Amino acid sequence: MQRFTALLLALLAASACSRGERAASQSGGAPVILISIDTLRADRLPAYGYRGVETPAIDALRRDAILYRNAWSHCPMTLPSHVSVLTGLLPPQHGVRNNLGYTFDGSKHVSLPKLLKQSGYATGAAVSAYVLRGSTGLGAEFDMYDEVVSTRADVSVGELQRSGDVTVASAERWIAQNAQQPFFLMLHLFEPHTPYAAPEPFRSKYAHAPYDGEIAAADALVGRLIESLKRSGIYDRALIVVLSDHGEGLGDHGEQEHGVFLYREALHVPLIVKLPNAERANTTVEENVQLIDVYPTVAAIAGASVPQAVQGKSLLGTLDAQRGAYAETLLPRLHFGWSDLQSLVSGRHHFIQAPRPELFDFVADPREQKNVLTDERRRYAAMRQELHTFAAEATAPTAVSKEEAEKLAALGYIGSMREDTGGELPDPKDHIGELDELRLAAKAEEEGRAGEAMQRYRALLEKNPKLTDAWIRLATFYEKAGEAARAEDAYKEAIRTAPSLAPGLALSLGNLQLRSGKLDDAAAHAQLAVGRPTSASGAHLLLARVALRRGNAAEVERESQLAAQDPARRAEAGVLLAQLRVAQGRFAEALQVLEGVRGGAGGASVLDLAATSGDALARMNRVAEAEQAFRAELAAFPNNRDAYTKLAILYVTLDRVEDAERTLEQMFAANPTRSTAILAAETWGVLENRSAAARWKARAARFE
Repeated sequence: MQRFTALLLALLAASACSRGERAASQSGGAPVILISIDTLRADRLPAYGYRGVETPAIDALRRDAILYRNAWSHCPMTLPSHVSVLTGLLPPQHGVRNNLGYTFDGSKHVSLPKLLKQSGYATGAAVSAYVLRGSTGLGAEFDMYDEVVSTRADVSVGELQRSGDVTVASAERWIAQNAQQPFFLMLHLFEPHTPYAAPEPFRSKYAHAPYDGEIAAADALVGRLIESLKRSGIYDRALIVVLSDHGEGLGDHGEQEHGVFLYREALHVPLIVKLPNAERANTTVEENVQLIDVYPTVAAIAGASVPQAVQGKSLLGTLDAQRGAYAETLLPRLHFGWSDLQSLVSGRHHFIQAPRPELFDFVADPREQKNVLTDERRRYAAMRQELHTFAAEATAPTAVSKEEAEKLAALGYIGSMREDTGGELPDPKDHIGELDELRLAAKAEEEGRAGEAMQRYRALLEKNPKLTDAWIRLATFYEKAGEAARAEDAYKEAIRTAPSLAPGLALSLGNLQLRSGKLDDAAAHAQLAVGRPTSASGAHLLLARVALRRGNAAEVERESQLAAQDPARRAEAGVLLAQLRVAQGRFAEALQVLEGVRGGAGGASVLDLAATSGDALARMNRVAEAEQAFRAELAAFPNNRDAYTKLAILYVTLDRVEDAERTLEQMFAANPTRSTAILAAETWGVLENRSAAARWKARAARFE
């Protein structure tokens, strides 16, 4: 009877695989929708046994779909993981190893959207995070790539995002335009990535568990898109894949977020596949599968031939439970000066290669709390040997080209660069507490305890001078405090510590130097960033700002147009062109340019847009409208000191001196630094009010 049962189960499994493969062969041209929910742990979904959150949309989809119980990511970072999904390749093969400092080279690999394009598909993507912006190389792979995510100087790139509502609306519009032909859409939702701030009613309902609140919000967005697909008659015939790029630490091993460790909470992700006509509905696959397997699965459904280089295997074929799933993270090395990590999942075991390696039986120990390496020496040796075949290229590259090295040398960085490319580095397990200290420093800064924040940053860097992120935070701290010289030194230390991140850091430093009047230094650092696709538009924008300060109109035009080729920089470039028109006395043209920027921003606030409008209106003697524009700028950007000073000048020209003084007091309240007091004094000096200038100079002196 046991043998009969076993044979019957085998027959049923083979029949299910056969039906899935038959569905694939018969559904060429089926619509394909890939929904990526960023930072979603599998074990925080009801479909995987969790009871702390309600996800009715995902639950309903699961009933029509195949659920893969053990799906694994290849990197706990957004960009490398998505590139693996879209190429069917592991990070060492596709070459994108970190969110920053790397770009995808589409000339070397046939991405999934390009493969489907060759089969007659329209291809589109709508993304919610800056780290997936088109200039990473992904934008060129799609017919349409909607990435309206503006940059902001006061927010780290990892937190730059837009509401999923906006992204879903973009996806719905594109689907409606392409519904009559085969299409492939990738929808990326950044919920539940930090900061956990779900909209109502989810924020209140899950106030005790903000991460779960964001999961519930993401589920509602998935439900909205699926209802749209049902109304349009697309749902039944579509292939719909729901997955996450990686999980979240939530403190399980000391890491609150993700990127440093490779434990199960960071790599075990949901994977739900609804086949056309709901083939294999409400079934479950227990074998280990990988995100690189999505590529050949989609290709099979679409009737496309898979390139030989693809490392993934179809999720609809016969699965090998012992097949190794590789993962890596270079973030500890590149950002913190710790050892990078690699891992391998095979069968029920998870091996993590680190200075102190670990082996876990995640079936018996799902939270990976017990290292069984000493008890499983043979298993450890076999998995370590297998990992070597995957990780032959997994050592951290310098990611610094010869040209970049020459530019760094010209700026005085070579010779003191400390980025390690080999040798023993500390185990992240021994230093993860430093990230808690970094968070405490950032919290002290946010709450206005400046002295404590600076002491904490300094203490961290004395302990670990390779902690690049601490140098960056210290630089921005000094910058906000108006201590430009110290901020500049901190940025330079960050570049010396992590030259592979130099292009992005050079932009931050260059913009600081621009504000300090060091135009030559700002331009030189912009040139350092020009060569990288991910930083080139920002470099052109900085060069345009330098040219505006120098009065070189032709260069402003040229560099602004180059910057505007990147959708993420288009609004900023438009504002800069409007500022040039104001400087040229072409005020009506400036307002026309700004109106175009406003229309293209999709309702998003754009720094200096309203302030530049106010500047033009004031010069046209439309003072009431100018005042309204400056007030609108300050409502959206209360730290914009330039807007305060221009509004104060407007008030003085109207003999409203008390309003001018009140405006500068508001500027100081929003930016209580020595440099703000000096700026107020300079403003009164320009307005020839010596007594007011003297009062502000005295206030500035109290900071010394």
